[in-house]
Amino acid sequence: MKNTTMTTPRNAALPPGSKRHWLLGNGLGQLKDPLGQLIQGRQKHGDIVYFQLHHGPSWLLSHPDHVQQVLADNVGNYLYMVGDAPDPLLGRGLFASTGDFWRRQRRMVQPSFHRARLARMVEGMVRDVQQLAERWTPQAGTGEPMELLAQMRRLTITMLGTSIFSEDVYESRDPLRAGMDQLGKMMHGPPISIFRALAGLLGLNGSQTRLFFGAIEQLNTAMYGLIAERRQSPSGKDDMMAMLMEAQDTQGVAMTDTELRDELVNLYVGGYESTAVALTWILYEVMRHPEAEQRLRSELATVLGGRPLTAESLQSLHYARAVVEETLRLHPPAWNIVRRAVGEDQLGGYTVAPDTKMLIPPYILHRHPEFWPEPERYLPERFLPEQKERQHRYAYMPFGAGQRQCVGHGYTLTLLTITLVTLLQRYQLRLEPKHRVVAIAASTHRPVKGVLATLHSAPQAA
Repeated sequence: MKNTTMTTPRNAALPPGSKRHWLLGNGLGQLKDPLGQLIQGRQKHGDIVYFQLHHGPSWLLSHPDHVQQVLADNVGNYLYMVGDAPDPLLGRGLFASTGDFWRRQRRMVQPSFHRARLARMVEGMVRDVQQLAERWTPQAGTGEPMELLAQMRRLTITMLGTSIFSEDVYESRDPLRAGMDQLGKMMHGPPISIFRALAGLLGLNGSQTRLFFGAIEQLNTAMYGLIAERRQSPSGKDDMMAMLMEAQDTQGVAMTDTELRDELVNLYVGGYESTAVALTWILYEVMRHPEAEQRLRSELATVLGGRPLTAESLQSLHYARAVVEETLRLHPPAWNIVRRAVGEDQLGGYTVAPDTKMLIPPYILHRHPEFWPEPERYLPERFLPEQKERQHRYAYMPFGAGQRQCVGHGYTLTLLTITLVTLLQRYQLRLEPKHRVVAIAASTHRPVKGVLATLHSAPQAA
């Protein structure tokens, strides 16, 4: 544990903070309920709160102006936190790299998500959701509940596979499926106890480490196999993998196999869980709000009239997009963003010391009462075009903000909207009343025991 007197200027007043243990600081709260501890700090102390966590002095920022200073105005002083060595899973892909190399990779990956390319992906996305809807047919009307998070995880893996590789590689590549399943159990399984968390911090989970690296080896086998096949026999397919293989940096140099593997893993593995979680929360909120569902169905009847969604009609579904964005406001899967101060700075009337960690939780930011009237109320109308223009740029950031905003945010919003619309054209979902939905802030902010719902035929349009 770092000593705050060594990292804080002698005469600088720290922001207010919650009571801290003499030895562990706020570390136990960080293990037991990390988001709850931050929410309580914000409620008690305001927009800037001091915590002493296991990684040292940390400030909670929940005002958009302060967030803008860290992520944009003085971004050079606040580093994205990654290790010096390549990440075991993500390598040196976009999620796990910094500096000039990150900028090089970002420029090479960005064209895969240009608007024209997204439009060409819509038909394949719709088809993937329609196939899921077809598989659900035997369960419709039975009254037997299904668990939606597991269903959305499988759908997301399929849709990402179609967009990136032009095939459902989870289904067709046994090593990849085995590796993904093991990683899923480890990263997105039930919450671990405090004792296991402490053991992890101390490096005492040897068996878990072996399972983790074994899963990565299986994933690598599949990814390098896909790369080798495509290099030997170019497919002519118009997918993200083809774009990445053709991309060149400003010196005319293409990605190596290792760099390509890293970006493919970042796109395929790095984003699937948060997307699946977002889809689950979207369906959950629609089920909880019949008035929003009715307005959504009216829009679908007017714009689509029972026809499948197209790239053109997608642009007219303003309320459907608003439903997606309001759900992401209340349930951002990436619930916390962290940066580390390199040098001293002035923020909110306090002096930031070098090595201070800045905690920026979208979950709390999205509920700031100054920027979100009735912040806990579900109001998709906030995100209709005429309302969005008045939002503070840094009051809403489910995909991050600034130069490190998620490169695939447009793709993800498209996928989320297509899935919602296509499922609602076929079905009406109803929450299982006996199942209590409880959220946990872990790798994502997700329903810890999933969401149970029964499946019914969609009502006929009036």
